[in-house]
Amino acid sequence: MRPPLTELRKAIQSQITVRLKDGKEYKGRLEQIDDHMNLVLSGCTEVSCDGDPVKRIGDVFLRGNNIMFIILG
Repeated sequence: MRPPLTELRKAIQSQITVRLKDGKEYKGRLEQIDDHMNLVLSGCTEVSCDGDPVKRIGDVFLRGNNIMFIILG
């Protein structure tokens, strides 16, 4: 098993889903990641818990300490 940051760096320019600790979920293309797992997503959409789009956001910066989990693909 590889470290999470290694897998996330391979996923740059791929679609990912991110759930935050407050329950919000975002889908977008991973543009950048740093050593603290801070993420920049482009073309981002907030989605409901069943996957339906709630609103389009565009580009967004997500702090790593707010992330609950990330789904690649």
